[in-house]
Amino acid sequence: MKELFETLLGDIYVQSFFLGLILAAFLLKLSRRTKQDEPPLVYYRFPIIGHTWSFLTNCEKLILESREKYGETFSLYVFGQIMTIVGKETTHEVLRKDQDFSFSEGFRTQIPTHLIFESDALTEANIKIVKDLSAEKLKHLISRLQNSITKAMDLYIGECVEPKVIRHPAKTMVDIIAIPVANIIVGEECYNNEDILETFMNLKFSLKHFLIPPILSFIHPWLHQQFITIPFKFGWNPISKYQKVIHNRIKPVIKKRLHDKKRLGDACVAPLDALQYYLDDPEVTPNLDPNNVNYDFIVNGICGHIFAAMGTTTQGLTHVLYDLVEKKQQYWQELYQEAQEINKQCNGNELTFDDIARMVKMDSFVKESLRFSNPIAGMPHKCISKSYYTFANGYKIPSGRLVILNFSDTNNDEELQGQNPTEFHAYRHLEHNSPATKLERNFLTFGGGKHACPGRALAIKEIKVFLHKVLLKYDVRNDNEKIGPKRGYLGPLVAPINCSLVFEKRNEIVN
Repeated sequence: MKELFETLLGDIYVQSFFLGLILAAFLLKLSRRTKQDEPPLVYYRFPIIGHTWSFLTNCEKLILESREKYGETFSLYVFGQIMTIVGKETTHEVLRKDQDFSFSEGFRTQIPTHLIFESDALTEANIKIVKDLSAEKLKHLISRLQNSITKAMDLYIGECVEPKVIRHPAKTMVDIIAIPVANIIVGEECYNNEDILETFMNLKFSLKHFLIPPILSFIHPWLHQQFITIPFKFGWNPISKYQKVIHNRIKPVIKKRLHDKKRLGDACVAPLDALQYYLDDPEVTPNLDPNNVNYDFIVNGICGHIFAAMGTTTQGLTHVLYDLVEKKQQYWQELYQEAQEINKQCNGNELTFDDIARMVKMDSFVKESLRFSNPIAGMPHKCISKSYYTFANGYKIPSGRLVILNFSDTNNDEELQGQNPTEFHAYRHLEHNSPATKLERNFLTFGGGKHACPGRALAIKEIKVFLHKVLLKYDVRNDNEKIGPKRGYLGPLVAPINCSLVFEKRNEIVN
């Protein structure tokens, strides 16, 4: 039998036959067009790759021209699959209909987080924790938040009596934000350990292995999913070393907290952090028995918090800081005056919840900066309807279709944004009494509907407190590099900015 196969495979005619079958499969796949009632498939010139090259190299032009020619809803053929792009009118339909569209399922097509640290029960628990910490309990976290940020700035920026050049501000922002985030998630007992902080700084970068171009998707998306998950089948986990660090650090903390709870009962004052929320769940800590704790659930939950919090907050903060420096002549002095006035009102003491709320100009600046740091198109949602979903505009898409939000259609619309929507106007949102945390049709950074970012209030507070302290303490400028030319896109995503910044202590004395 083996000799027969070798003979067949060695025959030029047999080889041609198999090659013909593969080619026929490709042509059949590529010749498939969307059905009549589906959104129009944008014309493409290149077989096999479809719109992939344009999507990666000049996405802005591709999306804009397709929008103008085909309307608000259309489809592209990228990396072997059809994806539907929805504009300003349909975006919020997708965000609202959580029973028909799933962001978590859409995101998993890019990074299989469900194989690393996610489960439906864990995701639900984490959302509840973040919502509670960002809403009801946030006022009680303001003092710790400020102290952690001040500590981090002293550590990673310093006094800067002499000008200090920070070569990689994005990395510095990660280091700084790691400290307050760790404090709130794992608690004050162990957040300050070096290995814990390194975990918060680096965990999200360990998932970069999954961000490889899905070349196999040209044959079928399933093949790419199988390829990137092969290591898991052999027991490899990209965050295993960080999971061990977290487990080793929280274990003694958990034992002490459970012991105190058993000993003191209702008189025990529980710490306010994400770790305690897990310990309050009887299914995670049955009978408060330290030998029967579901450590895997807690560790994976903490990893999920780190992944969600560190990436979005640090990227947002970095973009806002660069915008503040780039537009220094226009806005720095006015924002400094606001910060100085608030600082005087609280006599140089810790900011209160209300003090941060009075940073209205800063809040509007932050929101405008976040609007400009949006991707061209993103926030993938997977259609999870049983068979197909019919949009309000009459178009239908099949279950399993990936739907991408056209951010530029919303951000560049004059009816939604006001005059000159493509120009940076720091106080655009102040004029409409629209704080950065408010979910509106013209602001998509935090999503929308029931599954909008639950930690947005906490993230915005962190960014505002940091910038408030920067304005009062430092003069910041670019290091003879223009920031503007370094802005661009990688496919539909905003490319990271790498421009050195110079921090120097202010000459003015702030009372």
